[in-house]
Amino acid sequence: MIKFSRYILVAVGILVASIVIPSLYWTIFEKVPRSVNAFYSCVTDDFVIVDGSSRTDPSGKEYTAEEYEKILPLMFYRQLMADGTMPDSLKGVKLEVPSISRASSFYRYTPKKVDSPVPTLWPMFESQSGKVNLTMPEDYFRIEKRMEFIVARTNGINEEKSSLFTDALDAEGFAFPARIIAGLPTTRKSCDEGYFVTDSKGALFHIKMVKGEPYVFRIETPEDLDIVYIEAVDLRSREYYCYVFTRNKGIFVVMDEVYDLQRFPIDGFNPEIHSLRISADLFNKCFTVYGENWYEAIAVDDRYNVVGTHGDRWENLYERPDGKMFASLFPFEIRTRDEDSSYVRFYFIPSPGFRWIIVNLVALAVAILLIMRRGWSIKSNIPDLIITGVTGIFGLIATQFFPNKFNKVKPPSKN
Repeated sequence: MIKFSRYILVAVGILVASIVIPSLYWTIFEKVPRSVNAFYSCVTDDFVIVDGSSRTDPSGKEYTAEEYEKILPLMFYRQLMADGTMPDSLKGVKLEVPSISRASSFYRYTPKKVDSPVPTLWPMFESQSGKVNLTMPEDYFRIEKRMEFIVARTNGINEEKSSLFTDALDAEGFAFPARIIAGLPTTRKSCDEGYFVTDSKGALFHIKMVKGEPYVFRIETPEDLDIVYIEAVDLRSREYYCYVFTRNKGIFVVMDEVYDLQRFPIDGFNPEIHSLRISADLFNKCFTVYGENWYEAIAVDDRYNVVGTHGDRWENLYERPDGKMFASLFPFEIRTRDEDSSYVRFYFIPSPGFRWIIVNLVALAVAILLIMRRGWSIKSNIPDLIITGVTGIFGLIATQFFPNKFNKVKPPSKN
């Protein structure tokens, strides 16, 4: 039992060392990663790449701050109007502030949005109250075995309202419980469009309340559409309701009122590891997909026809000098946080390649040397040597910090 307890302490020591030492290493040696943004200019009909403080086009031509603002007039229209350099029209379209503002939007998606806590209760607003401002309702709903409305003040169930909405869902073929519920549970929006919900079979529905009555619409989707995330938006242009991210078919938007699914021209997007930024204006939308060490920008016109693409790659973490050195010193690291998740967990990250074997062998040799100098038996310390050989520096520190109390010192040899 004492031996077993000691190995538990060694395991804890390895865990702590594999968290603290790599964290200290990255704090000291890690270089600031690249932060690249891509925009599409309706003036040059080409991309503008913002990388740190530099602003260039794909050919490498650099722009000053003033030139940068002028080739993106729909983004910096307020500054250009103040400077008196805002064009009156572009591509035969008269530029007016209300239309520019209405068409402009920005959106960012990261994998953290998929791996994050979600509410269990949602407010159902009245979509046609006739009031200028939205007000929070007195009850909140959940969709499990049925759709239930829980009165916040009493914590009781509003049976009449629950039955009304449950029957409406049943009539549209909803299979309980809900997998995903996505909406804007706030009064700070221009209007209320309810929620977009997937049922237990993956079918997509639009649910809202109109003058006290349930409104349920089943949205036609491609076959085997594996939806993993939905995010509702409140666009001034009222072009679409929400973004729909799938595991196997790409990214879609649900078009306003007609409920058509419009697929973005983005291939190979994995919502669990890739990020996305969208910028839109009167003439174009620019989708920029980010991987670990690359990005790809795709520009489309107002009919979602591709008008330009551009991409770039750079060294990933373990191809840089700081990453190569880390992979040579440590066989792995453990983090408690990951940039792609909102949860605190133990994230095991192995080092690529086998360069760390040399340092592990050095740690093993040091462990053997320490055992011999103390006069301990090699045979009784084989488990410690195996631990050190596998975990390297982490195991060496842990086994020395919690030494084997059952070692017997060899008696001196007689001449």
